[in-house]
Amino acid sequence: MLITFVLCIGQCSTNAQTTDSIRINALEQKNIVLQEQLTKLEQRNQELAVQLESSSQKVNLLAETLEQQVGGLHEQMDSIDEHYGMRMESTETAVLATGAKQHRSVVWGIVVAALLCLLLIAAYFILRKLISKKGDDIELLRARADDLNRQMVEKMDKEIEELQKISEGLSTSTTNEPDHSLVIPIADAIARIENNIYVMDSRTRGLPQIVRAINKMRENLEKNGYEVVRMLGEKYNDKMVLKGVIFQPNAELPEGESIITTVNKPQINYHGSPIQYADIIVSQNKINTY
Repeated sequence: MLITFVLCIGQCSTNAQTTDSIRINALEQKNIVLQEQLTKLEQRNQELAVQLESSSQKVNLLAETLEQQVGGLHEQMDSIDEHYGMRMESTETAVLATGAKQHRSVVWGIVVAALLCLLLIAAYFILRKLISKKGDDIELLRARADDLNRQMVEKMDKEIEELQKISEGLSTSTTNEPDHSLVIPIADAIARIENNIYVMDSRTRGLPQIVRAINKMRENLEKNGYEVVRMLGEKYNDKMVLKGVIFQPNAELPEGESIITTVNKPQINYHGSPIQYADIIVSQNKINTY
């Protein structure tokens, strides 16, 4: 029993030694691995130190380069400040000169505008005076025209009185043969008076009475078989049988239109047969040859 216990103890001691040996070996292996890792770390540390030194050199080089560039920039900035300072001074001088020039231009503009205003005012008063004078001249001409029309009406009135006396002799004539020598002067006078009426203002005082008197004389001639053909103011026809015709240009008429504006000698018919052919003046916008 005792021997068995001793053997057991020995066996246990042997087992314990074997276990410790195994642990030692494992620890040694781990130590070796740790030594290798430490060696690698030292090598890596050295490599990093070398890289750090290289990076430090690069950083220093970059810092020096950057410092040089900054210095160059400072110099450029100083040059730019100096250049633009001179430009600003030049610009200020130009602005001042431009301002002075504009001021002079404004002053001259005001002077010119004032002169123009004075000229316009003077022109206004001159035109007003001229218009007033023209108005006075027109009134004077109108008064003269009225006076001439009045004198013409009085003259025609007297002439009509004499013609009426002559025409009365036609109805009292007892001869069988007609005396055309009395009618022709009356017809010529009627044509002459109608020419004057044609160019006169229809509002002329006394003119309607003259027109009525002329119409009455025409009626008296017609009673005795005579007709003074109305041609004044009528359109001209190249088929008309005339004693004479004169053409006058008149741009106020429509193109191609011809109007009889004066009857120098009227056409006189006796019982439908002409005893005198007309002598007329025709106004047209283009002279034609017939």
